[in-house]
Amino acid sequence: MLQEDPILRRLAALILTTATLTACGQSEGTQDPLQVAEVLEAAKPALSPAQNGTPPGEITPGGTFTEGDTTQKFQVNGRNVELDRLRSAVFEMTTDDKGAPNRGAGLRAGDGATNGVPDRYGRLLVVDTRGGEFIAFSVNPLIMRQRYPLPGTPYGIAYDGKRDIAWVTLTERNEVVGLNVAGGEPTEKHRFPTVRQPNTVSVDQESGRVTVTSGDNGGVQVISP
Repeated sequence: MLQEDPILRRLAALILTTATLTACGQSEGTQDPLQVAEVLEAAKPALSPAQNGTPPGEITPGGTFTEGDTTQKFQVNGRNVELDRLRSAVFEMTTDDKGAPNRGAGLRAGDGATNGVPDRYGRLLVVDTRGGEFIAFSVNPLIMRQRYPLPGTPYGIAYDGKRDIAWVTLTERNEVVGLNVAGGEPTEKHRFPTVRQPNTVSVDQESGRVTVTSGDNGGVQVISP
């Protein structure tokens, strides 16, 4: 009996998934293969625990949070890409004959992708909040390139293009982690305690300073790694 080639099996699964998601992106009917529940709902950050001690860096009062749209739009390597937070999927965008936008090829992005950011290698870096993962996609064609476990309900993400560090907040742990994404697989380079409910993070591209903003008035924290 001939043995099934595992590489061909994975390729067939990828083609089937892409075709299914493409059909999903182009149809507004009720036969959405990704609608596993009656009502689709975007993943949310965890309710952070109380802090133990004072986190490092400069902390000023403040901090609010407004939940974003159900889709995020990006320019990645010269192409339009959408992150659908309801379906936890990434789609390449195309246009029809009249120039109207359409969803093209799509791939599942874990169990509850919430936020993303492009990097200088032509990838979209995504956090899977429900699944506790960091995922990287290349485009044209759309391919999942990296998948790295990040326990602690990751939510906010920012990218330091000068140092190739992706900063991700862990809302269940009141932490922010810095991942080196220059290689074939992410590696953890930094980890710091943060203000409570660290829903948002940004990074200064020149200095590398990281700003973490609380989602419940717990303060704004600036860290110099």
